[in-house]
Amino acid sequence: MIVLSPVAAALEGPRTMRRHPVSLLVWGGLYWAALILLWVLLAVAFGEEVRRDLAQTRFTADPKEVLDLIKHLGGAMALLILLSAAIGAVLAGAILRSVMHPEQSRAAYLRLGADEVRLFVVVLITWAAALFVTAIPGGALTLLTATLAGAGAQGLAAWVGFLGALAVLGLSMWVGVRLSLLSPQTFDLGRINVREAWVLTHGHFWGLLGMFLLNLAMAVLLTPIVFWLAGSILTGLIALVGGGIKAFVLLGLLINVLTAPLMFTVQTVILTAAPARAYKQLHPDI
Repeated sequence: MIVLSPVAAALEGPRTMRRHPVSLLVWGGLYWAALILLWVLLAVAFGEEVRRDLAQTRFTADPKEVLDLIKHLGGAMALLILLSAAIGAVLAGAILRSVMHPEQSRAAYLRLGADEVRLFVVVLITWAAALFVTAIPGGALTLLTATLAGAGAQGLAAWVGFLGALAVLGLSMWVGVRLSLLSPQTFDLGRINVREAWVLTHGHFWGLLGMFLLNLAMAVLLTPIVFWLAGSILTGLIALVGGGIKAFVLLGLLINVLTAPLMFTVQTVILTAAPARAYKQLHPDI
């Protein structure tokens, strides 16, 4: 009988970073370059008028207002979404390759090929799933509770909001766990099969959920630790070079610019390597 070890799977991210520190830095550099590219495209594609409209927009959960905003942004937003998915696919491919095929270490496991194209589609599938099981139900729930509260039924609105939030959270967790092995399965088999990935998680829901909860705890705990280390480095540099408050601000901005992408990369490694290890546990022949 195949046994899934949630703890061993959850710890695969830290193991990957320990085994491949240089690759981690390269992935962080890729993430940093991608953020710069997206920022430049945002500035160019949206233009001053659209950026001004965005700044003045009052974001709500009203589906009509959200659709109107997307329509107003047009192709620029679609381009940014596709580029973000492409960057995520390339980074996910490198992480999955480091876990499932550690011998293919050339170029820090980064590739641009059929695997990344399939993972790009997987990213879009998971985003669409999140839209239908989280964003749309959440927006509808917010609209319903606001309508009830506006009609004077504050007590009912509170209960509907509380129970509805639990239902949306439960649905999101259930669908997320059942689709959690889609990326490593697609990478391993060289084809996308949502039904097979869904069936693969049957009987392992609670173990996979425990794995993701451990991953989430690690990601949350690592964030203040990394920024504390960055602050310590900043303090040391200030003491070394002097320069007063201006140097403190400039060095602080520089360290944040360099630290934030690395932190995001660390979190991505934690959340991507764990399902890959879980998939390998369910396929001992890999």
